[in-house]
Amino acid sequence: MDYFGEIIEGLKYALPAAVTGYATYYFLNRFYRYEEKKQLLKAKADLKKHALPVRLQAYERLALFLERISPAKLVQRVKPANEDKQQYEMALVFQIQNEFEHNLTQQIYVSEKCWDIIVTAKNAMLMFIKQTAEDPEVETATDLQNKLLERSAKDEIPTKIGLSFIRNEVNELL
Repeated sequence: MDYFGEIIEGLKYALPAAVTGYATYYFLNRFYRYEEKKQLLKAKADLKKHALPVRLQAYERLALFLERISPAKLVQRVKPANEDKQQYEMALVFQIQNEFEHNLTQQIYVSEKCWDIIVTAKNAMLMFIKQTAEDPEVETATDLQNKLLERSAKDEIPTKIGLSFIRNEVNELL
């Protein structure tokens, strides 16, 4: 019986110490996890703060790309070297492809949907030029230039849709 009393007496001291030790471990562990999450959130916020200007610059460059490949701006910048319609069509296509390749790296800073719209706008502009060049009324480079301007004034231009999407996405960022 004396042995049983000693065990009870030991438990009187050990049990509160174990409960106190477990509670201390539990609360310290929660505190450390909370602090870790807080630091992670702060690091993410700092990253976003520093990444936002880079993302905005990418949207600016892509907006500039869409503006530069719009028919009115494109034919203003790329003048026909001669009256060969096919040569002028190829010069316009080359200019669009060159502009696109110059802005390829911007895709890592914008959403996948935005990049898909940019690529679609570029491809639609290439088709717009091709279809205009195939028009039977278009016989010379000057005809092609004029017809592109005429069609862009009355048809919905793919670059406008892309610009509208970029504006909406940037507004969501800000």
